Amino acid sequence: MVNHTCLRMIGSLCCVVTVLMLVGCSSNYYTANVNGEQKVYRVDEQGGKTLIYETDQQGKITIHDADDPMAKRKVAAQEAAGNLSRKTAERFDQANNGSKRQSNEPIYVDLAPAELDEQMQKAERAKGAVAEQIRSEFVADPMIRLIERDHERSGLLKPHLSAGADVEVSPKVSLKEAYGLDRKTGKPVKVLAVVFEATITSQTPPATYTVSESGHAQRNLEVSKRFTKQVKQVILEKIGPNIPAH
Repeated sequence: MVNHTCLRMIGSLCCVVTVLMLVGCSSNYYTANVNGEQKVYRVDEQGGKTLIYETDQQGKITIHDADDPMAKRKVAAQEAAGNLSRKTAERFDQANNGSKRQSNEPIYVDLAPAELDEQMQKAERAKGAVAEQIRSEFVADPMIRLIERDHERSGLLKPHLSAGADVEVSPKVSLKEAYGLDRKTGKPVKVLAVVFEATITSQTPPATYTVSESGHAQRNLEVSKRFTKQVKQVILEKIGPNIPAH
């Protein structure tokens, strides 16, 4: 009769053999990475290795066994990536080669109402005065056409740009404490500064710019003019030449 110790040893050996068989079945490929190069091998039941494909340091792939399933998947992935790259390049070329707006054609701008912080809201002499002050500078420009905003747009329902707009401008105005120099004494003094900021967005080509201008709150109108001048320069000089023809 076989004693219990032998039975335990046989049981353990069976478990080891089973584990090895499972590993052999599931791990039938081996990848070696050496000096930036990758080689993928198929491993048979006897441990023999067959080179399936390899990738050099420049990313070039060489297939050695085109009938192997792993090699077929690699080729398919490579072709898909190539097609995606070609389509991206084609879209880029189309955008670059497409007709651009003429220098004398207007640029349609969606100007959002100025967002005022709490202090600026309190300091505003008449409701909407700051927003109208900014708007008047755009209306006076011969190359910019402001479009009417859809007041029902809000939150997640708001599109990236209003229909027909080339550019969207979102201004913010705030009052902040700052330090300046007293003209008489030359010493630093705490003053109230007005800060104008804007996010300028173009959809085609996709681009986002930010500008800011600040100055003494008592010179609000002067600071506002410098601010709108910066915004218009971005629209006319950076975005305008690349806008597609309407």
